[in-house]
Amino acid sequence: MTRGEGESVTLGDSDSLLFGDDDDAAELAPPRRLARADRRRDEHHQRRRQHRRRGRVFVLLAIVLVAAVAGFVVPRVVSYFQTADYSGNGSGSVSVLVHQGDSAAAIGTALFRAGVVKSATAFTDAASADSHSQNIQPGSYRLRKHMSGKNALQLMLDPSSRDAASDVIVTEGATVVDVEAQLEKVLGASQHDTIVTAIEKSAALGLPIDYRSGARGPGSSEGFLYPATYSLDAGATPADALQKMVTRFTAQDRSTGFTDAAKKLGITPYQALIVASIAQAEAKFAADLPKVARVILNRIKAGTPLQIDATSAYAAKLKGLDASKVIYADVKGPYNTYNHSGLPPTPIDNPGGVAMNAAVNPAKGNWLFYVNGDAAGHLFFTNSERAFTAAAAVCKKHHWGCG
Repeated sequence: MTRGEGESVTLGDSDSLLFGDDDDAAELAPPRRLARADRRRDEHHQRRRQHRRRGRVFVLLAIVLVAAVAGFVVPRVVSYFQTADYSGNGSGSVSVLVHQGDSAAAIGTALFRAGVVKSATAFTDAASADSHSQNIQPGSYRLRKHMSGKNALQLMLDPSSRDAASDVIVTEGATVVDVEAQLEKVLGASQHDTIVTAIEKSAALGLPIDYRSGARGPGSSEGFLYPATYSLDAGATPADALQKMVTRFTAQDRSTGFTDAAKKLGITPYQALIVASIAQAEAKFAADLPKVARVILNRIKAGTPLQIDATSAYAAKLKGLDASKVIYADVKGPYNTYNHSGLPPTPIDNPGGVAMNAAVNPAKGNWLFYVNGDAAGHLFFTNSERAFTAAAAVCKKHHWGCG
């Protein structure tokens, strides 16, 4: 078939007739089917979106739960670890006994048991924060119930709260005669014989074995009744009180190495204790103690009698005599160091820690004499007898304590 003239048919028209309009084609075309991989990817993304939504919900619930638990538990945890303590000065009255050597923890426990503080820690915390707590002395204290730890400490540091009626005070240089008087003051005069017997039975007091000579111990308790303040418990016996003093002496010996230092010096611990007791009696000032010790050792080494007044004065005191009214060179017995060479047989008093330290750490020097060099009692030391004689004359002239 041929086209005639005048007939005009365009390719576009032909395409339209064959395929129709593009919009119509889109409407009539079937939906495109997704590939399997695409479907899996879409499902994966959908699951991830669901998981994220669930995760946000979970986190929100967790935050709410934690906040609720914290609000309930934290106050209780803080309260649990917080020191239990009262506030204020308390009320009423209660007596608490502090023993020799009690630590802050031991005192805190005693206060807690007496109802003074709410917990032992309340007191120990206050004590650790205040260095003055180390000044608490043994004895009976009048306190109040339901006090804060800090207020309880402050009241114990107030001297007015401490009952001194049961105190036995052993001063540095006190003799057994002085200790006897102190014990009678607290225990009563009716205990006199019991006190004297306890003092004389030195072997029953548990003296340190380093001070024994062979199988025998020292024949006197003199020197072992360490200077301190001792508060006696109700019902305490004279032996109980003396045992406390000896125990304190032993602790001093061990903590300072007194026994070992004496041996290194070439003397026995007992000899060192005797030297310490003489130095304690002769020197008023700590600086003079090691010099007096050196003079004693120098004179013994030289074979020269000590010629020390304090030893004869001690003998007079034991006999109940007024030491200021005796002639020291005429006193009979082994304590007369004018007539007898070497050390006296026992200590002549109970020396303190400073004198004990001086005895085993004597000053270096060749001195053989000493005498009061001024009104205060500072000693003048020399190795010249002539210089000593001159100084003694000055001492007598000014009434500085020379015979």
